[in-house]
Amino acid sequence: MKHQLSFLWACLFLLSACSVVVEESIDSSDPDVSTITFANEYPASSIDANTFLLGGSSRIWQTIAFTIEGVNGFQNCRLDDEIELREDGTYYYDGGEMLCGAEDNQKIKQGEWRLDEESRTLIFDEGAETQTEIYIESLTEEEMVISTHYYQWKVVGKFSHD
Repeated sequence: MKHQLSFLWACLFLLSACSVVVEESIDSSDPDVSTITFANEYPASSIDANTFLLGGSSRIWQTIAFTIEGVNGFQNCRLDDEIELREDGTYYYDGGEMLCGAEDNQKIKQGEWRLDEESRTLIFDEGAETQTEIYIESLTEEEMVISTHYYQWKVVGKFSHD
C-alpha cells in the first residue's frame, strides 16, 4: 500500500537537492519524453511556505509536467491530475479522466497532509500504511516542483495553480 500512494504522489508531484535551471523541455525526437529542470528555490520562512502551498485557506495544484526516470510515453496520464491542499491539514486528490493503471486505479483520494519545514518534505497520511513523503525541490508563489522515488526510478512533478 505504501508504494501505491508513493506512486500516486510521485506521479503527481514529484531527485535530490541539486540546483539547476527551471524550465520544461520536450525532446523533439520523441514528443512523449519530457525533461523537467528547475532552480532550487524555497521560501525563507514557514509562513511563506504555507502561504505559497495554500494561497489562503486552500489551493488546487494542477500537474503541468511529469517524468519517471527511464520510462517514456507514460507521462501524459498524469497531466490531468490535481490536488487540493487545505489549511485544515486535509487533501483532496483527483486523478483526472486518464488513470495510469497499476497503483493509479482510483480517481479520488483523500487524507491528511503536513509540511515538515526542516526537511522540505510534504508528508501524506502520516502514520498510516500509505504514508508518503515527497521532497519539495522548488516552491514559489506560482509553481511547485516535487520529487520522490518509485522503486528505483526518480519521479519529478511540476505543478501550478490558477
